[in-house]
Amino acid sequence: MPPRLPRRLLAALPLLAAAPALTTALTTAPALAAPDGSLRRVREAGVLRLGVQVEGTAAASRAADGSLRGYLPQLGSRIAAGLGVRPDFVPVPRGDMLGLLLQGAFDLGLGGAIASTHVALTALLTTPVMQFQLVVLTHRNLVIRGMSELLGRPVGVVEGRSFAAALREAGLEPRRIVTHANWEGAAGALLRREEDALIVPAYHVPEIQRVAPEATARFTLGDFWHCGVVRFGEHDLLRAIDVLLYLLRHEGELPGLHRAFFDRELRAGRTL
Repeated sequence: MPPRLPRRLLAALPLLAAAPALTTALTTAPALAAPDGSLRRVREAGVLRLGVQVEGTAAASRAADGSLRGYLPQLGSRIAAGLGVRPDFVPVPRGDMLGLLLQGAFDLGLGGAIASTHVALTALLTTPVMQFQLVVLTHRNLVIRGMSELLGRPVGVVEGRSFAAALREAGLEPRRIVTHANWEGAAGALLRREEDALIVPAYHVPEIQRVAPEATARFTLGDFWHCGVVRFGEHDLLRAIDVLLYLLRHEGELPGLHRAFFDRELRAGRTL
C-alpha cells in the first residue's frame, strides 16, 4: 500500500506538477533563473530513481521476499509520491554513493553521504533527512574515555569517503585508521583485538553488539546528519525535494518516521 500523504503535502502536488512555476516561486537564486529540466525529466519518466545503501540496519534492509524495508525506503517512497511518480530503488555499495550519483545511476541518493565539506564540494545537498551519532566502541576490557585517548591508537572505521571526511572535521586524527568494507568486518577486527577502537554510526551498534557482545560503547563524537544528494545543476529537483521534506517535517510525519526507526528526534541544525 503506498504511503498516505499529509493533507498539506497533497495540497502541494499541483505546485510540484509545474516545474517552471516551482522554480520561480521557490528558488533562492535570482527570480529569472531558467528551469534546468531536472524535475521535468523525473516527472516525464514517471519514476524517481533512489540510491540507497542496504546494510541490514534500521536505515535500510531486505525483507525475506527481497523487498526493501527501513527508514530510507519509507522516506524515498514518500518523496516519490509527493512528486507524483513511483520510486525505483537502486542498491548502492558502501562508499560508492557519490561516484554512482555523478555517473547518473540514480536521481537522488539517500543515506551514505554524511553532511560535510567534502560532500558539499561534490554534489548538492538536501536538507538533513537522518540524524545520528558516531559511537566509539572498544573491547569491554579496554576503557577509553575521550578523544584524546584515541590518539596514537589503531582505530577501525567503516568504509566511506564522506565518513572519513566527517571524522577529520570532528578533529579525529588517530595514528592509524583501518578501513573495513562493512560493519561485520569491523566487528570481527575488534573482537580479535586488531584495533583498539571502532567508530561507527549509532544505527550499526545493535548489529555489532549482537555478533560481538564484548563491544562496549564508550562515548560519542556528537551529532551528524545524512542529507540527500543530487547532481550539481539539478536545482529544480533539489528545490522540489526540499519543499516536500519541509512539508513532511511540518506535518510531523518525518520526525515520527525517524523516531519510529531510530528512537530519537530529527532536530534542526547541524554540528558540521
